[in-house]
Amino acid sequence: MKVVVLAAAYPSPAEPERALFIESLTRELASGPDTTVASVVAPWVHPGDPRLEVRQGIRVRRFPTATGGRRLKEIERPGPLLLAAHALSAASALLSEVRSSRADLILAHWILPSGPIAAMVSRLLRVPCVLVAHGSDVHRYAQGRGVLHRAARWAVRRSSRVVAVSRELRSVLVSHLGAVEARAPVIPMGADAAHFPFPPVPRSPADRALLRQKLGVPGDAPLLLFVGDWIEAKGVLDLIEALRALRRDGIAFAAAFAGAGPLEEALRPAARELGLLLPGRLPQAEVARWMRAADLFVLPSHSEGTPVSILEALASGTAVLATRVGGIPEVVEEGSNGWLVPPGDPRALSAALASVLGDPRRLEEARARIERSSEDLTAGRRARELRRVLEEVLRGA
Repeated sequence: MKVVVLAAAYPSPAEPERALFIESLTRELASGPDTTVASVVAPWVHPGDPRLEVRQGIRVRRFPTATGGRRLKEIERPGPLLLAAHALSAASALLSEVRSSRADLILAHWILPSGPIAAMVSRLLRVPCVLVAHGSDVHRYAQGRGVLHRAARWAVRRSSRVVAVSRELRSVLVSHLGAVEARAPVIPMGADAAHFPFPPVPRSPADRALLRQKLGVPGDAPLLLFVGDWIEAKGVLDLIEALRALRRDGIAFAAAFAGAGPLEEALRPAARELGLLLPGRLPQAEVARWMRAADLFVLPSHSEGTPVSILEALASGTAVLATRVGGIPEVVEEGSNGWLVPPGDPRALSAALASVLGDPRRLEEARARIERSSEDLTAGRRARELRRVLEEVLRGA
């Protein structure tokens, strides 16, 4: 089975941590029996990146875009000419890769913008395609009633399978985009086992204290950790407001925001005011160290698929406090491995944090339950599940 992967984002020399979960899944897929990833096709965003390179044994071809060094999703309202140019450039690169490699199948990540491109090439070359919906591609772009909705619906209905990263997302694909439930398997993304092994490695309080010291975390107050883009949709401003309330109430905590993004100007004064740590965008090995050092991972997103960062936290044995959106309730069990709050509600977030921090036993009990868990959250497991889906498509099942 020879597969060409089309992705709206992929790691590169300029952004080695961008969309790492796609690279982890692709690498695991390529390592399986009787499976070859012929190449990955992704946007060429940064001029310093090579147009063609081999990353971890996988050929990556980047097609030119007219986005001025930005990813398509970072442009507030991309015009029709920009979207058309992006689609034509991607389709040309994908056509070339599928033809030259004589691929058996196209695997496209994100319904928009990748889905219609993959479906068009699939139709031209009579090669089946499988789409993977991740969350924002459907919730933010494809649920309306405009051109993007029609393009997404067309792609979904012409693909052999549409993989959803959560049951909630599958229900949206079925109800809004015409997907057939029986042909829309649910396969979340997975954590990179090289940094987040299964089963989780137990950590004693002494282990965590040593990690905190190495990372420069002051004091011994519980460490709250956020990892993600510094954007409003991730609930960054909600979390800052909730932390201010905790400080006013005299509740002790340390907090770190790992990532980068347009809200940096809002975060820096808040960091000085509240004593927050801002380690920036981190390589996976460093993310893993912070996850293991943290007492609680906090992700107050307004919308999600099934965030890989939550899977990484659980794979590290760290409890999670997150919003009740997307596929998060499918992996975070209230009172067991974490706690859930409504999105966009800093007061509820602050109250939940105060409740958990007020009883340290709850964090330790959650940690013990996570470490006893038998669920494999790695990308290797997800690649095996995805491989079975691709094999079914090639068998015509």
